[in-house]
Amino acid sequence: MNEDELNKLFAAHRKLLASIKALDDRLDELAPFEIAKLEYLYSQVERVAWRIAGHFKKLYKYHEGMAEIAQGQAYKSERSDGKKNSTDGQYLSRIAKGEQLTQAAEYEGEFLTWRGVAGTYERAANSLKDMLKAITAEGGQSRTA
Repeated sequence: MNEDELNKLFAAHRKLLASIKALDDRLDELAPFEIAKLEYLYSQVERVAWRIAGHFKKLYKYHEGMAEIAQGQAYKSERSDGKKNSTDGQYLSRIAKGEQLTQAAEYEGEFLTWRGVAGTYERAANSLKDMLKAITAEGGQSRTA
């Protein structure tokens, strides 16, 4: 996924949140259909959040892999001149690995954040399902506070 596609996902996320907020602000007055619509919107925004999380997971896995490659290449480079022993080469190659792992950690943090956001949306949708069940049990009409 390129940056434009990621920006489109962020824009879709913001748009869905605006739609959710418009309904959520009136939660106590919503008709059952509107509650079902709100549940649907939470499902949609959850899917967008998972796509964003997936993007960051790919990036952090990529940089983890690149860390191993960078370490191997740095080790080989350090040892190729014959002036450094294997221990020196091993320690010096960790610098290259560390640089990639630092970048991977940033993306892993983004992935974990968006995974948490997606989970929050899932729980919100489940709460709305419970509300609809309660409305049905109470005779099919929502009540105002």
